[in-house]
Amino acid sequence: MRTVDLTAASRDLLAPCCAGCAWWLTRRDDTRDAGLRRAWEREAEAETGFFGRALVDGDAVIGWMHVAAARLVPRARCLPAGPPSPDAHLLTCAYFYDEEYLHGFRLLLHEVEAALKQRQVPALEAFALSRTPEGDAFRGYLRALNLFNADVLEGDGFQRVQCKGDVARLRIDLAALVEAPRRSVAWRRVTAPAGTQPV
Repeated sequence: MRTVDLTAASRDLLAPCCAGCAWWLTRRDDTRDAGLRRAWEREAEAETGFFGRALVDGDAVIGWMHVAAARLVPRARCLPAGPPSPDAHLLTCAYFYDEEYLHGFRLLLHEVEAALKQRQVPALEAFALSRTPEGDAFRGYLRALNLFNADVLEGDGFQRVQCKGDVARLRIDLAALVEAPRRSVAWRRVTAPAGTQPV
């Protein structure tokens, strides 16, 4: 398996339901502009070099995540537990064909974190459901709600910074992540606090 940056050149990896989605890009009462999604992708790509990452296995697309600077995500300013911190990038959504493929979700999340850290992004934030229903324990993203699974994010080093009703905003400071090649002897020797992971 490998990951691919989502850019104008690779956006055909997205399913049609995601390629045209502008939910995060509008406020509640905004009218939808047909060109809004493409304009957002161009702006996010100009700032960070990508607007997300996809996980692929050979020719098969397993799933993807979208991420952008918080200022590029107007809907986040309206959500309970918002707005996101101005220094953070926001993990907006994820799509996996197998919604319970938690290993793939975590792998892709770590790859997104590593890519942002390399670009000196200070932090990554996400909106999640405060309490995850029992049946969703193996889902990192709750697609019907457009929210992440707080338990999964906390298991990967995120911390709750704000809760309001059923929605929580979580954050991971990317500077705290330890850079070590995966499966390296160096990583096995590191005594790391909880929440530290190889990137």
